[in-house]
Amino acid sequence: MEQKRTAAAMAVPSLDLSRMWQGDLAEPLAAFLQLNSIGAVGTLSRRCRDRLPVVLINLARKHGALRASMTGFVKAIQDTGRDDWSFSGEALDSWRRQEPNETEGSFTAEEVDVDGSRCIKITTSHPRLDGPSLPGHNTHGGLKKEFAAAEKLCVRQVKYRFCFTDLDPTESHSDPYEHGFAFFTFGPYEKALQLQKGLLVEPSQHDPTAYQLVWWDQALGHDGPTIMRVRQGTWYEVLMTFDWRTTDQTDPNNLLAYITVTDRETSSPQMTIKTSREPLTSFGIYNSSASVSHFSSISVRFSKQTSRDGSLSTDE
Repeated sequence: MEQKRTAAAMAVPSLDLSRMWQGDLAEPLAAFLQLNSIGAVGTLSRRCRDRLPVVLINLARKHGALRASMTGFVKAIQDTGRDDWSFSGEALDSWRRQEPNETEGSFTAEEVDVDGSRCIKITTSHPRLDGPSLPGHNTHGGLKKEFAAAEKLCVRQVKYRFCFTDLDPTESHSDPYEHGFAFFTFGPYEKALQLQKGLLVEPSQHDPTAYQLVWWDQALGHDGPTIMRVRQGTWYEVLMTFDWRTTDQTDPNNLLAYITVTDRETSSPQMTIKTSREPLTSFGIYNSSASVSHFSSISVRFSKQTSRDGSLSTDE
């Protein structure tokens, strides 16, 4: 008798939801379940998860929502940066050289190898001290990359490594705000210096041997927060991420940028910077004062403005 009961129990078909989801019962099950429950089915097993996109597409087609669903899929994939353009700046021919004016110090730019890494070395000399505009610090000469404003480009992410050497520490620390090294700035450069913004190293006003990496925005009329204390001859890795899709609650005209800097020993806390929502028209690397800077692994990711990015400062 016991054997008969065991055999009967074995003969009863089991309800395996994952198998039902694979077969002809998938659509009836989807029609029966709430939408949130359909999404939860994907957590039951890999088999259910693999089948889920097909079930959702069929459901969207049945309810006349296929076009809107496909648009949502495409936008979600775009948000991953799949179609972003990327600029790699380790070769000199990737940049346009802009010469300094008659009052500024000359500079050289060359490709060199440092510890097996290809990088760009920029050496900037002292500015002329007898020119019509003093003190004549370098604000024009450097390596630039430019884009048409009509393209309405949004910078998404900037990554680069840098190190610097101050060629005249006594002079630079005597007037810290008039000196700067290893600039990575965004333009436009051809209109006015006051429109530039970005990162630079400047001497500390409190310590004659110290330097700091700061966010620099000439439109604000003053330096932004200090990102990290930095040392000569040390390589630092910078990551800037620009968040076009989050609205600043204090001012919707602001663009939020998140900056992290690391070296071999330390990492700065992520810093949030507020800047203007200007389209990407140019960026560049240079020194403002007598110094030597090295840049490597330069990568700038950008793409056209989308409906999710909000307005640009140039929008009418």
